[in-house]
Amino acid sequence: MPMLSGFYMGEISATFRQLAEQQGVNLIIIRSGDSRDFSLPIALHQIDALVVVLHAAANTYVEAATRMGIPVISMGASYAPLPVEQFSSLQSSGVEQLYQWLVSLGHQHIGFCGDLSVTDIRSRFNAFKQCVKRYHHRTFDTSQLFSVENCQLAGGRQAAEEWLTLSVNRCSAVICATDQNALGMIEQLKRHNIDIPDDLAIVGIDNIFSGGRITPSLTTVDQQLEVLTRTVFQRALDRIAGVDLRREVFHIEQSLVIRQSCGSISLDQPLDLDPTSIRYALLYEALHSPSELFDNLYSLAKEGFQSILDAQTLYQCQLKRAELHRYEQYRLISQRSLMSSHEVMSQNEILQDVRNLPQLETSEASVITVLPVNRGEQGNWDVVTVVEKQNGEPSIAQSAMFYNYLDILSLFIERDALIETSQQRHKKSQQLLQQLKVVSSSSNDGIWEWDLLEQRLYWNGRLSVMLRFTQSNQSGVIDPQLFLNRIHPEDMVAFEQMIQEHLTTMTPFKMTLRLSRDDGHYIWVQMNGSAIRNHLGQPVRIVGSMIDITEQQESADKIHQMAYYDGLTGIANRRKVMEVIEQHIKRHPGQPRAVMMMDLNRFKMVNDTFGHQVGDALLCHVAEALTKSLRSQDLIGRFGGDEFVFFCDVVNTHQASELALRLLRAVEKPMCYQHIELVSQASIGVAFYPSQGLNADELIKNADIAMYRAKQMGGGKVMHYEKKMHQSFESHLQTEHLLSQAIEQGEIHVHYQPLYDNRSKQICSVEALARWSSPTLGVVPPNQFIAVAENSFLMMKLGDCIMDRVCQDVASSSWLRSLDHISVNISARQLVHSHFTRHLLEKIKAYRLSPALFCLEITETAAISDKERSYRTLRELQSAGFSLSLDDFGTGFSSLSLLKGLPIKEVKIDRSFINDISEKPSNLAFIQGLVSMVQSLGFRVVAEGVETLPQMEVLSQLDIDIIQGFYFSQPKSLAELEVAAREECVSER
Repeated sequence: MPMLSGFYMGEISATFRQLAEQQGVNLIIIRSGDSRDFSLPIALHQIDALVVVLHAAANTYVEAATRMGIPVISMGASYAPLPVEQFSSLQSSGVEQLYQWLVSLGHQHIGFCGDLSVTDIRSRFNAFKQCVKRYHHRTFDTSQLFSVENCQLAGGRQAAEEWLTLSVNRCSAVICATDQNALGMIEQLKRHNIDIPDDLAIVGIDNIFSGGRITPSLTTVDQQLEVLTRTVFQRALDRIAGVDLRREVFHIEQSLVIRQSCGSISLDQPLDLDPTSIRYALLYEALHSPSELFDNLYSLAKEGFQSILDAQTLYQCQLKRAELHRYEQYRLISQRSLMSSHEVMSQNEILQDVRNLPQLETSEASVITVLPVNRGEQGNWDVVTVVEKQNGEPSIAQSAMFYNYLDILSLFIERDALIETSQQRHKKSQQLLQQLKVVSSSSNDGIWEWDLLEQRLYWNGRLSVMLRFTQSNQSGVIDPQLFLNRIHPEDMVAFEQMIQEHLTTMTPFKMTLRLSRDDGHYIWVQMNGSAIRNHLGQPVRIVGSMIDITEQQESADKIHQMAYYDGLTGIANRRKVMEVIEQHIKRHPGQPRAVMMMDLNRFKMVNDTFGHQVGDALLCHVAEALTKSLRSQDLIGRFGGDEFVFFCDVVNTHQASELALRLLRAVEKPMCYQHIELVSQASIGVAFYPSQGLNADELIKNADIAMYRAKQMGGGKVMHYEKKMHQSFESHLQTEHLLSQAIEQGEIHVHYQPLYDNRSKQICSVEALARWSSPTLGVVPPNQFIAVAENSFLMMKLGDCIMDRVCQDVASSSWLRSLDHISVNISARQLVHSHFTRHLLEKIKAYRLSPALFCLEITETAAISDKERSYRTLRELQSAGFSLSLDDFGTGFSSLSLLKGLPIKEVKIDRSFINDISEKPSNLAFIQGLVSMVQSLGFRVVAEGVETLPQMEVLSQLDIDIIQGFYFSQPKSLAELEVAAREECVSER
């Protein structure tokens, strides 16, 4: 546990000690300190079960325990995915009890105070908002949220000042996320003559000791730490006895403590506290004044390890022995030992393994407290162990004060250890300095030493050669100012700042700068140094080295070219463009400039049809044409793909439109490449600084919105940004937000449309289709929300949700399992996901279903979006037992090579060819050819979108395998479809 005493930790440690005494078992308590990285494997060979309070132990310590088969239980923290049982006080229950009590007192407007940067506070706030919704059927009014900067008294005072500033919508009660916030709020409001609880009821959470002592006393909720600890202790005994690990979190309900601050108890009403509880003992059995307690603790602890003898007398603990060990270089050395009445000098005995510490006695049970103290160097520790007898009922108050003393003792031991380590480091630095003087004469680096007291600069011969000193400069010692004069003027400010920071804050001194040689040329050097300080900590010298890095710096210039310019076209990249825009805004605030975003229309089709080599050639051709059309003061950049951006020196929309139209004409210049002639077309969106954006991100975003509108208008156009263009984007964002919630809250449902065998006219399979009825948006068309999912990275979650629904239905419906297969649509984003096949198989196997039951439908676009990865995933799915279908065939590139390359069993002809098949003979001829080609390759043919009798009659003449459409059935829920199928069977009989 982090500490031994105080609120929270003190109640827990006292409860553990009492239970260990009652059960007659050994108890080892390790005080790990506030950091979460305690990993020293103390006691791992000595314990039968491990309890970790909060995150007191590092994951490595806990993992080591689990590997050894030791049951591990955590109080209030998660160590997932390690096999650790978690017990915690249920935060939401306390908030709900407080809220319900305030409502019962007639409060309708209740506020919340807390530091929302803390995880537990956010959890309490979420529970509070649920209470507002449950009890008042409305959302929380954010004007009654007092978001403070900390969980202490100061945060409460801050909330009080905010409450006082409210002229309307003042709440009549406030739930503070911590008792300290509540105490601070009460204190500040009383200064302003606000009556608590008549003017404002205030309640807190935690039930700290001081909450019951103020006036009015604080209504709060108790975290039931004693109950929680007793539950955990018993669970540890059960696990030792062989009870199996339980994965779910065990919650302890919090308890409402009603006092005066909410107005329900009179000021003279006595406050009840169970006299048998640990808390009562901690509060009322100490028999020491605060000043006496502090004086005793401080005066004892500052004497160090030896003071344990006096402490055991003062606090009447049953000390058996205390030991001080030093752990360094993986060795544990015993240094000092104390018996109950005297000190035993140790012989520096070396123990074999820190995991065997502390040593246990078999004769009687003990309470052993371990205080590990880091000495300021990794792997170096002082370890104090205190062993107490268990004789009858222990005095809880005396034990608690002894633990207060041990907490303070740890701090003093840590202080002394750090001072000793610091002194040893200083001694070593003096020795290293002497060694440096010996080494510097033969080093290949330039070695220098700056004497800050004498203002002399010394250097070795290598530095003379590096700077090509003339004969007069080769003495090895100069005035530092002469050296400083060699620093390039552009580097001088940074050098002076770095030196100053190093001397005042000990920031490492390491920088790159330019120095002039005696021949007038500058070289790049890497300069490093470290200050040597006297016994007062004042810097007296700086010693360092210098390396000629001119060649590396020239290479870095080449790297800079790669970092700021597009590797394909040679024009600026995103990083360069964004920096130029921000620099203009910083240096010329308010001076108009235009940002233009340009996108090539149908560029993806060029890549897919002719390959990336032709696509790259087209991008280079366009970049060159655009560059020639721009002026020297304009900047062109490429943001990736076919997206170009311009930062142009124009001051109004007329000038911007003229330039943009010139760019569009430049793009349309034909390109001939390997006997292929291509003509491009583009769309441009324009946003102006400062009227349409005050920073680079906002300008790019708004220009992109305008370009999106230009493409919607048919492409080849210039559109200037307008605020109303945001509406379509906002609609998209709202749909995205609600869709994310819908997936989490189960609003997505699955309907099924039957597919009919063209010969028997019987249902042979069904296609699963997602449906969303939103409480906010109403029924959302599938093409709309699926497009939103594709564009907002929700597709994996949506696909996962749909597959879950389908698997549930298939597992519960023998009728579905009797069909040839169930078709499920797979998106391009799912298809290129690296673990899609494995994830899908795990899901299906979890429902004990076979992949052979499913036919996965993909579109031509999905199949070629990332051809290599898509084909690899399709082959994995085929090998796993899924059948595959190519959907919407005929709308894309529909090549014979595409069909031959895909591991599919079925091709679905797009509905657009079926719509007017009965009116246009040309469409019928086309479909006849399409069917013949597909069937010659051995694939089933499905005609989808059959909606009328004439369409059905025409298709019946063709040798199509399967037919699907509204003519037979609209998509229905599983229950509706099963009823329809049964009725169909009855009518046929």
